[in-house]
Order: sequence, then structure tokens, then C-alpha cells
Amino acid sequence: MDQYRINQILRVAKLHYELGMSQLEIGKKEHLSKSTVSRLLKLASDMGMVKISIVEPSHTFTELEQDLMDLFPLKKVTILPDVVGSPEVILRDVCQSLANDLPHLVKDGAIIGVGWGKTTMALSRLLPAVKDKKLTVFQMNGSLSRILYDARAYQIIQNFSEHLNAQGYLFPAPAMVDTKEIAQAIQADSSYQQIRGLADQCDIAIYSLGIFDTQSIMYQLGYFSQEQYRQLAKASSVDICSHFIDIHGQIADLSQDARTLSVPLETIRSIPLKLVPVTGKEKAFPAYIAAKHGLIDYLYIDQPTARELRRLKKTES
Repeated sequence: MDQYRINQILRVAKLHYELGMSQLEIGKKEHLSKSTVSRLLKLASDMGMVKISIVEPSHTFTELEQDLMDLFPLKKVTILPDVVGSPEVILRDVCQSLANDLPHLVKDGAIIGVGWGKTTMALSRLLPAVKDKKLTVFQMNGSLSRILYDARAYQIIQNFSEHLNAQGYLFPAPAMVDTKEIAQAIQADSSYQQIRGLADQCDIAIYSLGIFDTQSIMYQLGYFSQEQYRQLAKASSVDICSHFIDIHGQIADLSQDARTLSVPLETIRSIPLKLVPVTGKEKAFPAYIAAKHGLIDYLYIDQPTARELRRLKKTES
């Protein structure tokens, strides 16, 4: 495309978007038909000359947020509207809300623990730049897979490190091994001990909630036999950093958990601020268990799931 055409496209875009002229007015000024003006405006968008963003008005669900804080031991609840019924859009909106809060929550010298998964991957791409603080970010659970599956743990920690200008540490182990003895041997390694040391000093933890079924990443990674899966599926209600937790907020199967390489559940529970994004009504029950048993402090959630969470609590036996 020649320079004259590029200049024409840019000029038409400026007249429309910066000066507020209608397509008809631009046509008269530039001696162009309205359809030509329309095509030029589309070209401006396609070429990246124009970037349109939607500034969503602030929605408040104060009553529902307060209800959840009254019903559960939560420090803060942020509810986002599910405007278009798209799982991808609401995931982004919920993660964006958490991302906006994070710079105000981290203090200089803070240590941040991060779980891996689809949700934290989406969050890691939305983080604002933090340049004025010295921070540390570490991976909270192992992730190396037995089969070809991208857990994206490395990319998540890299994104957090780059956006937050933080020193990043990966968890140097698979999520689960064959025996307790192998797990204990890995836990004795200095690299693992470094992660444990960071976890003991952790100020903020960020993780999502998993559902243990055949769609679970841990199942797809091939860490369970069919019999192990059936037994664990009966007992567990939520997956937090590769720990499978029952309705009482405790480890569902101690022998299985002994093979897991992750920050211990009680260490996670003791972290001062646990920020958890939740989207989708299927996550309401895992959120109910986690919130009830002190595994969420700041909850970021979509409105339909928040309503279901409240219903579960009010109807519990």
C-alpha cells in the first residue's frame, strides 16, 4: 500500500474518532462516498491504527458481597457481572479485577506464591507493571507431566516475574510421584527446601480451585490409575495446588497426598492473604468448601456463581 493511501486512511480515522465527524461529513470534506469512508475506517482498524476499548461502568453487588462475607470467613469479596454469558470473557473480567488489586496489596519485599492452571495463566497475562517494589514470586506445586500436556507453569511464573519485576522461582519437581519414599527424597533436596522456605515466609498466595473429575488436569496428566481415581473421586471436593480436599477442608486421602509435591496444605492455610479467582457455577461447591474452611481470603467471582455459593451456604444441613 502506497504512502498516499496510508495517509488517507489515517486522516479519515482521525476525522471520525478524534474530531467526531460523521461518515457523511467526512465524505463531503474528502470528496469520497460514504461507503468508501466506511471501508477506510475498517482498514484503519484492521491495520492497527485504531484501537477501540469498552469502558464498562462500575457494577456494584454490595449486598451480595456483604452476604458472602457474613456467611464465610472472607476478608473481601469482589463480584463481576456475567454480561455476555461467555466463559472466556468472565474469566478475563474476574482475573482483571484481581490484577487491578494486586499492586495495592503487595508491599516492598513481599513473597507471592502462585499455583498453575488455566485461570492463573489468564491472570498472569493481565498483570499491571509494578516497578517500585522488590518482590519474589514462586511456584507453589510441582507440574512436570508424564505425558505431553502443557501445564504452563514456567510461563505463568515468567509472566508474574516480568510484570511485577520480581525474582521468580520454579518448583523443581513433578506434581506427584509413585511412592511416598520418592517424594521424601525429593523433599530433602536443597531446591525443594528453598521453595519450602519461601512458602513459610509467603505473604500472598494466588491459586484457583480445581474439580477432581476426568477433566481434571491431574487426571489427564496420568497420575492416577482407574482404581485410585475412583477412590479419590468419592472423597475429594476440591483441588488446591494438587491437594485433594474433602468436605471438611482436610486432605481426602493421606496416602495419596504423601506422594504429592506441593506446599503443604496447612502452610497454604496459614498464608496471610489468599487471593482466589472463581468463575463458572460448577466451581460454586469447591468455592463453598474452600471459603468455609479458611482457604480463601479475597474472593473474585462472577455473579451467578456468587449467588449459587450463597445458596449452598444457606441450605447446608
